[in-house]
Amino acid sequence: MKQPALFILHGLFDCTLTWQPIADMLSDRFDVHLLSLRNHRGAKRYPTMSFEEMADDVKSYADEHNIEKFNFVGHSLGGKTAMNFALKYPQMLEKMVIVDISPSRSNSLVEYNSIITELLNQVVTMKNLPLADFHSLADFANGISSFDDDTKRAIIGNMNFDGKTFSWHLDIDAIFNNFDKLTGGFEVDDFIDRKIEVPTLFIKALDSDFLPKADYKVIKYIFPNSEIVEIPGCTHRVHLEKPVLLAAEIEKFL
Repeated sequence: MKQPALFILHGLFDCTLTWQPIADMLSDRFDVHLLSLRNHRGAKRYPTMSFEEMADDVKSYADEHNIEKFNFVGHSLGGKTAMNFALKYPQMLEKMVIVDISPSRSNSLVEYNSIITELLNQVVTMKNLPLADFHSLADFANGISSFDDDTKRAIIGNMNFDGKTFSWHLDIDAIFNNFDKLTGGFEVDDFIDRKIEVPTLFIKALDSDFLPKADYKVIKYIFPNSEIVEIPGCTHRVHLEKPVLLAAEIEKFL
């Protein structure tokens, strides 16, 4: 019997590699497909990257692989993309899991603006990193030594070194130029006469501000067939900090 398809889409600055352990845990039950966001490691590069375009990238992948219906797990920016896919192509989804991201701009504006500022600082730091000045791993290590841990992780995870020169695995210029589009969300007023009916599980990492509890009512309003679970003891990097528990929650819902 053919296994049901499961698409997994990573977040900003992330890649399919970090989701491989969870994909392996779910592979006994699902035909798992690890997708890459455009302008990220392993994906094609484009000058623009709106949520609608990234949703269409997922549609193109499904069409190319003759997959008419599938389950969808999206984390962070991948979760925002999954929600936009569900809005545009609900008939293609069985169920959906959104990992630690709100569907809208948070009602908790202080927390939201803090997150956006932090992400923008990371993008600007990466964009301005003088790669041509680094000629060895020691140069590189010294060049990023003063950055915070999250920025270091984003840089190291996306850096390529061929023994002589450093280059990006992602298109940092495209991400910078489209940053305003990547921080948007659904407007509640747009869902007065329509809803996203796809059965959806929202997973909140309790030590993260990316999915404020204040947005739970918004989730229930836009996604009437939704559930919310909380995973304690982890930050926004829940897939790396609590992979077994996260995989179990995903499998239980799907």
